[in-house]
Amino acid sequence: MRTAICHRHPLVLLGLKHLLTTHTSCDVVHLSDHELPGSLEDIDILIVEEEFLEREAAPAVRTDGHHSPEIVPLGVDAQPEDVLRRVTGRRAVPVPHAPAAGHGWAAPLSQREQEVLQFIASGLTHDQVARQVGISRHTVDTYVKRVRTKFGVRNKAELTRVALGLKLV
Repeated sequence: MRTAICHRHPLVLLGLKHLLTTHTSCDVVHLSDHELPGSLEDIDILIVEEEFLEREAAPAVRTDGHHSPEIVPLGVDAQPEDVLRRVTGRRAVPVPHAPAAGHGWAAPLSQREQEVLQFIASGLTHDQVARQVGISRHTVDTYVKRVRTKFGVRNKAELTRVALGLKLV
């Protein structure tokens, strides 16, 4: 997802960029403390400070039926997990049997991916998960790779952090 971040504080910009590139599949293509990207048609998500949006960007983000990015306004009390939830939630769909995540939406994971992630985060090996779920070890590996790709994580500790954030364990 091509993402633009606009915030008047450079340190916040760098923190948001790091958060998004390490925990999501976002590709940050614009980072600015004073202007919107030249063309919003190539942007999927615009993360913008509320005050910046009101002062600088409001007229510029209106479109005439053309593609417009999803706007994620940042208030002064925005927390990292809120930003991640908003960004990943844009692709989320309701899952009837998903574990309660507090916000009523499942992460962009299939039911089976959630199940495998839950077992992995609980400490089971891939072989144990395969036996528990009734699928092959190769299929478990595939589900784990998909989850890693969706959240941009590299190891089991990070997978466990994702599972905790989704309240799967």
